[in-house]
Amino acid sequence: MRTHTIPLMLAASAAACTYQEDALSNYDLKGTVSIPKEAKQLTLVDTEFNERQIDDSRDIGPVYIGVFSGVEESNYGYPHPEIGPVINDDINGNTYPYGGTTVGRFAWGCYRQLRCQIVSGRFTDYADVIDYFANTLDDPILNDELEPVIPEEYRERCYDVMYVTSDAELDFITAGKDPDTPDFEDMGDHYEAEVTIPHALFKKGVSVWGWVDMPSSKYKFSTCDENDGEYFYYYDEQYYEGTNTSFALNYPDDWIDDGDWLASEGAIIDDPEKDFEINLGYHYEE
Repeated sequence: MRTHTIPLMLAASAAACTYQEDALSNYDLKGTVSIPKEAKQLTLVDTEFNERQIDDSRDIGPVYIGVFSGVEESNYGYPHPEIGPVINDDINGNTYPYGGTTVGRFAWGCYRQLRCQIVSGRFTDYADVIDYFANTLDDPILNDELEPVIPEEYRERCYDVMYVTSDAELDFITAGKDPDTPDFEDMGDHYEAEVTIPHALFKKGVSVWGWVDMPSSKYKFSTCDENDGEYFYYYDEQYYEGTNTSFALNYPDDWIDDGDWLASEGAIIDDPEKDFEINLGYHYEE
């Protein structure tokens, strides 16, 4: 009898563990995020406190998009997701996002100089990156001989240190990928990007909200941790490549600072099959 009981129990257990995907409350939420063209206007300050104005879409930082229980303004004086209990006065309440994603992330550009300086989906090719740093930021990318790099040299360096065989394997340029365009599309008075929040927990009435981390006057991004990410080890070069903080959606107020752009309100989701739209049109100024 025992020889028959065991397989029957296993069969019953297997049946009990089956599920139907349609019964789950997780969805891939899809929509668009837009940023006004005004956001690309920055004031940079050099080491001698000289100010310089730039107006370039390539300076748009990573955009953090999350699904939250709601969005309000009372706690922080600007649009911010609702938070959980504040147990310690020194620690902000957690927003407990139901899911999230980014439009662009920090991508190491093959030189130490470029840690936390490049956002993926903003550049088309090597020449585009070189042009931006040399002619927009006035901070040319230099090789070991302290001479400005050229596209062919740049490619060779990346292939060598990143152990890749094609441009399509690199995160910071879009050439060779499908589609062969940066994340944001020029829509006339604003930039727009399609976004998917994968496998997000859906509850009727949740809000999709987001913000973009814009570089400071010193061209620093608050959400980039230079002491984290992949560790680069190449002959006498050893350092972390830098990466996005893990808490940008859990504690936005810790990272939002002067010059960032936020969604003025959340896009309320009642039907997970319908696309959402959020506009990062709220300019935060300290």
